[in-house]
Amino acid sequence: MNHSQTFTITQAIELAKQYYKTGQLAKAENIARQILHSQPQQPEVLHLLGVIAAQTQRHEEAIKFINSAIAIQPTSPALYNSLGQVFWQQKQLEAATQCYQQALALNPTFAEAYNNLGIIWGEQNQLESAINCFQQAIALNPQDAKTHYNLGLAFSKLGQLTSAIACYQTTLQLNPNYVEAYSSLGKVLKDRALIEEAIECYRQALRLKPTYVEAHNNLLYTLNFSLHFDRPAMFVEHQQFNRQQALPLAGQLRGPYLNAKNAKKDPLRRLKIGYISPDFRKHSLTYFVEPILAHHDHQQFEIFCYYNNSKIDAVTRRLQSYADHWQTVCTLSDEALAEQIRQDRIDILVDLMGHTANNRLLVFARKPAPIQVFNTIGYSNTTGLTAIDYRISDSWVDPVGLADQYSSEKIIRMPASYYCYRPNADSPPVNELPAQHNGYLTFGSFNSYAKLNHYTLALWARVLQAIPNSRLVILTRALQDPVLQQELQEHLQQWSIAPSRLTLGYAASTEETLKRYHEIDLALDTYPFTGATTTCQALWMGVPVITLVGKTPAARASLSILAAINLTELATYTQEEYLNCCVNLANQLPYLQHLRAQLRTRMQQSPLMDEVSFTQYLEAQYRKIWENFR
Repeated sequence: MNHSQTFTITQAIELAKQYYKTGQLAKAENIARQILHSQPQQPEVLHLLGVIAAQTQRHEEAIKFINSAIAIQPTSPALYNSLGQVFWQQKQLEAATQCYQQALALNPTFAEAYNNLGIIWGEQNQLESAINCFQQAIALNPQDAKTHYNLGLAFSKLGQLTSAIACYQTTLQLNPNYVEAYSSLGKVLKDRALIEEAIECYRQALRLKPTYVEAHNNLLYTLNFSLHFDRPAMFVEHQQFNRQQALPLAGQLRGPYLNAKNAKKDPLRRLKIGYISPDFRKHSLTYFVEPILAHHDHQQFEIFCYYNNSKIDAVTRRLQSYADHWQTVCTLSDEALAEQIRQDRIDILVDLMGHTANNRLLVFARKPAPIQVFNTIGYSNTTGLTAIDYRISDSWVDPVGLADQYSSEKIIRMPASYYCYRPNADSPPVNELPAQHNGYLTFGSFNSYAKLNHYTLALWARVLQAIPNSRLVILTRALQDPVLQQELQEHLQQWSIAPSRLTLGYAASTEETLKRYHEIDLALDTYPFTGATTTCQALWMGVPVITLVGKTPAARASLSILAAINLTELATYTQEEYLNCCVNLANQLPYLQHLRAQLRTRMQQSPLMDEVSFTQYLEAQYRKIWENFR
């Protein structure tokens, strides 16, 4: 080849690379293939074709091209890095790890390879290794916003919230338009109980990207923690989600419902009920969804579970045994899942998540089933979606005549609580009242740190001030962070609560959490986001829960649970009532011991744990709304 031919090929390669950089992949690939036809041993061109193939989901072809380039240029770290990316896309994590390690062996200063290897370790929950890789990458390339962001994600997963916040803030200093960093920063700020700051982060993410659904979901969920949003204001925000994210998707499905045309001919036929959740696993939702799945009448109802997760554990396998059909759908797009549901001829599709993490509300927005229902057990509020017809709740959380105007769905109220609780089968026994041998009263809260706002902590401080020598145990995941422990101690010291009266920490498992109730005499509920799982667990362990009832759904969940076991005397409506309830109970240790000894039996004999009646009533409602649909 003479000099002019070499120059022409070099120009062609540069043109292909330019097309690639500007996102014109088809043009880049066309030129690269022409070059390869005349120059089949060009590693740079093979590499480019491999990267393009990977980006267009042709993974086997991508591997073939990049391996061909490696055969020609075996000492190129960039080729191994790209090959690792392809394996990572295919979730072949071991192969990807080997590629990145080879790239680093060839070039120990390859910052991008460190970052990519960190991502692999993070996905395998080897978070210390991930953090080390990201820090190595940052030392080599401190201006890379992406690596700072990934380091923040790793710190967040590890529970080191203070470090995570610093990483996200650095990310945004380097790139003020890094929209994902605003959303992730918002999540960590929420976990730190910095609710208003979190809300502002989500709003900024949506200003930059109005279609950013994850940030919008996070915003709505976080509003439930805020002291500054009443029910009407929250409803307006949920309606905005519907307008901005859901309504543009309406009518995307093709053709009529395959199951609806014969409904009038056979009104009593076996109905197909579909449930969607990412939490058919060891998760707090399971305490409330398993009673339903376990007791469905399979002669009358055909149960489909769409599992939006890849994690499989013993709970997953147990829940799977209750379903007639089980499908893992986390890899399906919203459009593909909606079409699958339509092809399955689901009559009633039930969402269990609302605006919590990994929901599939945009599947519901496409209306793949003729009737769509939201069961509030996963999210105490309306979804805002006009595509969802009904919402399962109760008259405690959603009072008749007061709540209906703030619900986009028609409310179906269960006779008692909308919660039906199945506790851990291996729960420890209830012990004697600790105060009887301690000589002092111990309060406790195992709610998430996000619920520990200034208002709640000030109220708890008043309780401790009113009851001399009393103690407070706070266990929550965020308190793995020693910085947060110190901040919380200092916060309570403002109200003259000495650190010696506090026990702060984290129970690493459900089993340990339940055992720690052996230390607690009375549980203090949070406001305005009360407990649900924590309330049930405390009561199951014989520990009464004092709650402050508000007007939003999240501020009334504990009320619903207490009402179901006929213990509404623990539900208060003002700070003074809350304080007086605590003081009165602290002065009635024999009564507390009596209540502790019989709470578990009381729950078992109440509607809260009547799994059969609860499910039968729910099924009757399913049948009723189907008949109304006809």
